[in-house]
Amino acid sequence: MDTIDKKKAAQVWQRVTSVTQPQHDLQELSEMIAREWADATTYLHLSRRFQGKESGTLRRLSEQEQAHTACLKGIYTLITGSHPTVRTIPPSQEPPETILRRCYGQEMHCLAQYEARSNDPEYGQVFARLADQEREHCRIILELIGNLKRGK
Repeated sequence: MDTIDKKKAAQVWQRVTSVTQPQHDLQELSEMIAREWADATTYLHLSRRFQGKESGTLRRLSEQEQAHTACLKGIYTLITGSHPTVRTIPPSQEPPETILRRCYGQEMHCLAQYEARSNDPEYGQVFARLADQEREHCRIILELIGNLKRGK
């Protein structure tokens, strides 16, 4: 039976446990967390301005964005060993169509970021799944915009 080289084992363990993520990637990840949290807040706020099916759809979008936030926070915690802080922003009082247009742009931005990270050796599958969900969010937002009645 082979014996374990303690020096090599220590080097491997150091590589596994060390923070190897460049600082700019951590900053980008922090921004992604903040963006997802802002989206969740926006959808929840919008759900209160709608009734019926649209209100329920917006609540589900908010819940999914909250799950995205938690997932990204989990990745951040695994990489850094600490929990990120997320600041809340007050909801916008603009007309719903204006807010939904901005949300569509935000979803497209998140989609592009997740697709770019889908080849990550450790978290690529997670980012690919998040991209799929953002793609569906884009479709839902377009449907909501298409169903808006003027003057709402």
